[in-house]
Amino acid sequence: MKHVVCFSGGKDSTALILWAKENLSEFTAVFCDTGWEHPLTLAYIAKINADLLDGKLITLTSSKYPKGMRELVAIKKRIPSAKARFCTSELKVLPMIEWLKTQDDECTIYQGIRADESANRALMPEREWSDDYDSLVVRPLIAWKAEQCFALMAEKGVKPNPLYLMGAGRVGCFPCIMVNQRELKALMKTMPDIKTAIAELEAIAERSFFPPNYIPARFHTGWDPKSGMSFPKCKDVFRYIEKTDEDQLPLFAPTSCMSVYNLCE
Repeated sequence: MKHVVCFSGGKDSTALILWAKENLSEFTAVFCDTGWEHPLTLAYIAKINADLLDGKLITLTSSKYPKGMRELVAIKKRIPSAKARFCTSELKVLPMIEWLKTQDDECTIYQGIRADESANRALMPEREWSDDYDSLVVRPLIAWKAEQCFALMAEKGVKPNPLYLMGAGRVGCFPCIMVNQRELKALMKTMPDIKTAIAELEAIAERSFFPPNYIPARFHTGWDPKSGMSFPKCKDVFRYIEKTDEDQLPLFAPTSCMSVYNLCE
């Protein structure tokens, strides 16, 4: 039996690595590189690989889209969205399935998924058989809170991905298509190049990075003649976010520091 631990460089998967080191006699850590990771995340993954995994981390990429997110968006002619997260299936799930098929031994997959991340994840069991992976999937952290993940890292002397201290709420891909307004405002202050990355992907797709309802329609300058609906271009969103006070933006409540998880000292 081979124990396969999924790692992305985020708080949950880092805590999962630490959990695995305490609870599994041996395991194989696997990272699916989407080609859309922030350099700080790649550096963090390299450090965790060196410090905790003896340099044995396995990195997978898509055989269909070897250049990652940019190539995927160019071919699909659209950017993934909350309702069409084909980035996850194409760049993470399918590469993992392909790799599993090359393994001679039966595998158990360990995922760092927590129930309080979303309504869908709240419905996921701790253990279940996956026909897609043809393997048992185990989610040891399903009942954990984000604070427990950071606490375990602190206990073991492992620092979190530095992007969390710069205002990021998620770091698996960067910038994530799920970024919310408050998070985006913080990141535009700490890493202005996020605007360049978003504009780049938008130019490749020739479609907006953001959904039509991301900002009020009166601030849109994009227009789709087929649907007869307006949409926000990235420059519209940046302008709106920059001019809007933080406490007027939805989702995360103001915190005592830049981090949405109150990690600043």
